[in-house]
Amino acid sequence: MKLLQTLCSFVVVAVALAAHPPPSLSTKTLVVFDPKLVTIADYSSWIQQLESTGLEVVVTESTADVSLFSNGARQFQNVIVLPAKQRTLGSDITGASLLNFFNDGGDVLVITSPEAVSESVRTFVNELGIFPSPKQHSIVDHFKFASEDHNVIKLSNDNIANKAVLSSTEHVTYQGSAALLSNNPLIVPLLQAPTTSYTKSSKEDDTSATWAIGKQAYLAAGLQGLNNARAVWIGDEKLFTNSQIKQNSGFVNDISQWVFQIKNVIRATSVSHSHVDGTTYEETPYKIKDEVQYTIGFQQWDGSNWVPFFADDIQFEVKLLDPYHRLNLTLLETTDDSAIYQATFPLPDKHGVFSFHTDYKRPGLSFVDEKVILSIRHLANDEYPRSWEITNSWVYITSAIVVFIGWFVFLLAFIYGKDSKDESKKEK
Repeated sequence: MKLLQTLCSFVVVAVALAAHPPPSLSTKTLVVFDPKLVTIADYSSWIQQLESTGLEVVVTESTADVSLFSNGARQFQNVIVLPAKQRTLGSDITGASLLNFFNDGGDVLVITSPEAVSESVRTFVNELGIFPSPKQHSIVDHFKFASEDHNVIKLSNDNIANKAVLSSTEHVTYQGSAALLSNNPLIVPLLQAPTTSYTKSSKEDDTSATWAIGKQAYLAAGLQGLNNARAVWIGDEKLFTNSQIKQNSGFVNDISQWVFQIKNVIRATSVSHSHVDGTTYEETPYKIKDEVQYTIGFQQWDGSNWVPFFADDIQFEVKLLDPYHRLNLTLLETTDDSAIYQATFPLPDKHGVFSFHTDYKRPGLSFVDEKVILSIRHLANDEYPRSWEITNSWVYITSAIVVFIGWFVFLLAFIYGKDSKDESKKEK
């Protein structure tokens, strides 16, 4: 059994080493640690794995003169913050600067411990909607424990909150703090606490003074911004140390690859639209009720190349203020690196400035938001249907014809009927 676990860990690590971020992203990664709390040599295996994926790792102490921005430009693509007690990390790494870094497209991995949560880190994750437990608070489970103090918890796949990010947590043990999450729709819950667990202060034995109970607490959580920047908080720093990296290799690789955009990265390509006969909008602008076809390609980064992305829940909207159409896109064809989806539909009987909008947002995947704004004109004077083409007009046309025929018959009867009476009078 141990041999099988070792082989599985080797395969996971080998796959992780072969993966690397998309070429469009920078690989420069900053690691900040507190030398009073953390021995950086204990994380050497994990850092080597990150470097093997193509990341350029820069390790610095939390007291060093380091800044995330230089002349308004980001100096790093990724930031890893290990447990620290300082109020400010480096010379200029505060909660506000971390938030600006994230809003500018940078990815952040925050690792805390019950003993150390930097004020800068707490401010940053609180802005995201992640609220770690207070200092000296740790999670305890009297049923699924792996230590005498019951503060080391055995995890299983039942604790996975997002299977698109985490593949397995078997054989993973957790010793750390928990967090509560807000209702921010951009939050991606990753690891949920067991039902039988609770979070309390390690200084108090009173179990009634608990901070969180059961599944209301989370052991790891992420957030993906609308700019597709990613951030992850984890409350156990031991998961990434040399002593546990083999046991937790699958979990650690899943977290690292997701937050640094090596996995679950998708994008849209080749967005196009035209009349159903192939005539483009530039050649013949759209008018109401025209039949139009819309196509869009989707790609996914597999760690080394762009490959087709397949899904059956991609929707497309035709919007003015509200959607006039919301259609499911169907797979049209597949190329070497893209899956092409299509929808054919009639334009609404409403003129104005419309948007063709594909908004694909799924927890754990990159957000795709493609919008094309077009003007749809009304019918020209010579494009309206004639009266005989309108079925409702047939009643009125028939009535007019009947009236005309009746009047004509009456006219004939009146004329010839009068002549016959005059002739009879003359004979008398």
